Amino acid sequence: MRSLCKLWCICLIILSYSCQKKAFDQAAESLPKQKKMALNNGVAPASITDAVTISGNKFYVASKQIFFNGINTAWQKQSDYTLDFLGRNFDYTWWSNEFQRYKDNKINLARIWVHGSGSHSPSLNGDGLVTGASSQFWTDMDQLVQIAKSKGVYLLVTFWSFDMVKNTSSKYNQFRQIINDVNKTQWYTEYFLVPFLQRYENEPTIMGYDICNEPEHMWRDANCGNLNKDNVVRFIAWCAAKTNQFSTKPVTVGSMWIIFNSDRYTSWDTYGGNNYSNAKLQAQYNNSNAYLDFYSPHWYQWQSSGAPFTTTIGYWLDNGDKPVLIGETPGYDVNSSSYNNSGNWNITLANYYKQSYWNGYAGVCAWKNPWENDNYGNFNAIKVATNDFYVNYPNLVYP
Repeated sequence: MRSLCKLWCICLIILSYSCQKKAFDQAAESLPKQKKMALNNGVAPASITDAVTISGNKFYVASKQIFFNGINTAWQKQSDYTLDFLGRNFDYTWWSNEFQRYKDNKINLARIWVHGSGSHSPSLNGDGLVTGASSQFWTDMDQLVQIAKSKGVYLLVTFWSFDMVKNTSSKYNQFRQIINDVNKTQWYTEYFLVPFLQRYENEPTIMGYDICNEPEHMWRDANCGNLNKDNVVRFIAWCAAKTNQFSTKPVTVGSMWIIFNSDRYTSWDTYGGNNYSNAKLQAQYNNSNAYLDFYSPHWYQWQSSGAPFTTTIGYWLDNGDKPVLIGETPGYDVNSSSYNNSGNWNITLANYYKQSYWNGYAGVCAWKNPWENDNYGNFNAIKVATNDFYVNYPNLVYP
C-alpha cells in the first residue's frame, strides 16, 4: 500500500511539473518581445545586432547595462612577428578560430589594432599626405568585422600606436609629419578616418574607436622623436572631433598611465594630469566636437599610482563622469613572482575583473599579444577570469 501511495505521489509530481512547464512555455510565447528577450539574458548572441550606447558612466546595449569582459587581440599571429595584418596577409581562418575561443570563454569585446606599425595602412604619398587605404585593406577589414559579428564579440578599433613614429618604423618620418603638421593631420582625417567612420557607422559590431595606443610615448621617448606634446594632443583632438562629427560611436584614447589621464596626478610628471579632458583637447583644436566619450587608461604592475581593483573611478578619474574601460592590463594573476612587479601588487585576474566592476569601471581588456611571449599576458589565464566574471554576472556580459 505504501508503495502504491509513493508511486501515486511521484505521478502527481511529474504531472504537476509537466503542467507548470507547459504553462511557463505558453506564458513565454505570450510575452511581449522585450520581455521574451529577458528570458535569454546571459546567453551569447548568435550575431551582434545592437549598437553600444552611453548613459552616465556606463555602457548599454538595448537599454541594458553591459560590462566589457574583454581582451586584447591586438594583431594577427604571423611568422614575421609584425604588427600589420590588414591589407597584406589577412588570415580568415586564424581570426575565425580566435573569435570562436572568445565566444567559448564569454569574452564580449576584443581590442584590435588597425594601423599597427603603419607599414600597410594608411596609404601615403611619400611626403606624409594620406591618400586613403588599399582595396585589400577594406576587404580585410570587412571580413574582420563580419567574423566578430558572427561570434557575438564587439570590437574596439584602435587606429594608431606610438610604434608608427618609432625609428624602427619604415615610414616613421611621414607619421611624425602627420602629427606635427596640422595640414597633414587634416589629410589623414579626411582621406582615411572619415571614410572609415562612414563605412562602418551602421555596423553595431564596432562598439567604438580608440584613436591611439599610448600616445604619451611619442613625447616621452627619444626613439619616437620626442615630439611636441601639444602637437600630439592636437592630433588626438582633430581625430576626436571628426569622429564625433561623422559617427555616433564613442571615441577614446588608450593612455599608457593614469597620471596622464587624471588631474589627480598633475604633480607626478611634467605633463601629468588629464591631457585628454574636453578643455585640454579644445585648447589645441578649438572645436566643440573635440572630446572623448569614455576613458581607457592602461594599468600594469610597474605602476604605483593606484589600480582599478583598489580605486574607484571617482578617485582615479577625477570625478568618474564618463565610462572607464581598462584598455590594457596584465593578462594573468599578479603576485610576487610576476614580471616587473615593482608595485608589489598581489591579485588574481578573476578578482581584478570583479573588483574593477565593483569600483565602477565599465570593462577590462586584459593584454596578450598573438605569440603570448612578452611576459604580460596569456589566453589560458585570461579565460579563467572572463569565465569567472560570467558565472557571477551573466546578464552584464550578455544583456
